[in-house]
Amino acid sequence: MKFKTLLVALLMSASTFSFATGVMTEMFKMKKQLNALTQAENPDAFHQAAEIFVTQAQEAQNKTPISLSAEDDANRLKAYQAGIQEVIDVVKKADSQAQQGNLDEAKQTIAVLDEMKKKYHQEYK
Repeated sequence: MKFKTLLVALLMSASTFSFATGVMTEMFKMKKQLNALTQAENPDAFHQAAEIFVTQAQEAQNKTPISLSAEDDANRLKAYQAGIQEVIDVVKKADSQAQQGNLDEAKQTIAVLDEMKKKYHQEYK
């Protein structure tokens, strides 16, 4: 009986760990793409990095951070998802600017992502 209890506990903690690492993995990937966005030398490079960033952000949006436990209400999860959507919207706006030939303006637009990162990481990390 103890073995079964231990096995169930291990399986449950492994699934929690995989959710946590899933969000963390997406965040690390997003950070890498943010660096690519800021270092892009032309609109095409910016666009490629933006597309990857948005895909990774959407993946993170569909996962639950470890800081949001099962006891948390749905409003906190919705707020987390809205925060990720806000980040996605900023990158899409910047991508549009870059595609219109305004690479410097696009880079200025994504500059707000650092402050957003600080804000949301305090709340959900």
